[in-house]
Amino acid sequence: MWGIGMKKALISVSDKRDLEKFANDLSDLGIEIIATEGTAREILRNGIPVSHVSELTGFSEMLGGRIKTLHPEVHAAIATGEIGIVVVNLIPMSSIESMDIGGVALLKSAIKNFRNVAAVTDPDQYDGVIEEIRDTGGVSPETRLDLAIRASACIVEYESKAGKLLEGMRS
Repeated sequence: MWGIGMKKALISVSDKRDLEKFANDLSDLGIEIIATEGTAREILRNGIPVSHVSELTGFSEMLGGRIKTLHPEVHAAIATGEIGIVVVNLIPMSSIESMDIGGVALLKSAIKNFRNVAAVTDPDQYDGVIEEIRDTGGVSPETRLDLAIRASACIVEYESKAGKLLEGMRS
């Protein structure tokens, strides 16, 4: 069940809760961690090895970090299963300008390839994913489907909030 993708995880999180333990557990399992700048800083601060997304893409983050994962190399790695775990919790949206576009795109890529990729959206999912990898050597098809369904619901809720913000602009 390991498969090539279970050896790499892409992490881009706004909620850093339990990130240190999760990243450490992934690393202990031999899973290479690739992360966006802010997430990578937090992981490195705890002495856990991590590569930056910019090393994968060959491009630095743009527009003050607002553009970082919207790159064909990132999405190709998810589409091919080279990256088998995508960990994203979306930036809280207080205005349309603060909407997380890259995080939504990462989750949609992971959902599209749920047969090979685990889409993790909540720190409360970390322990279960780690436990399953420890016990079985990977994330089961049933768990990947469940995570994809949850990720889809997360996107729907996020997009609904965007719609409400836009509706509020009519007045």
